[in-house]
Amino acid sequence: MKTAIIIAVLAGTAAAPLAEAQVKPAKRLEQLDNLTDRLERRGAWEQGSRADHVEDRFDRFEDRIDRRENRRDEAIDFGPLDVIEDKFDRLEDRFDRRENRRDRRRG
Repeated sequence: MKTAIIIAVLAGTAAAPLAEAQVKPAKRLEQLDNLTDRLERRGAWEQGSRADHVEDRFDRFEDRIDRRENRRDEAIDFGPLDVIEDKFDRLEDRFDRRENRRDRRRG
């Protein structure tokens, strides 16, 4: 049942048209990741459960999309502020991957 809830939440929010949301796909995925993290912290599913596995797969997918977007961003340089933003994005990606690894170890 909890797996079905996660899949429904992810499918429902991912189905919202990105044009209406006015955000990049990576940003939308980050919002979904934050939602699933909050649900997990509230005890919506247990560590090591099927629902936790689904959430882990989603985390890995979101990390991959973030890295791709950041590589595209780094290929174009619009000045010193853009370089700072690229560095911040890299740090954020590393933090997210570290957090996901810690979460998998707990399971």
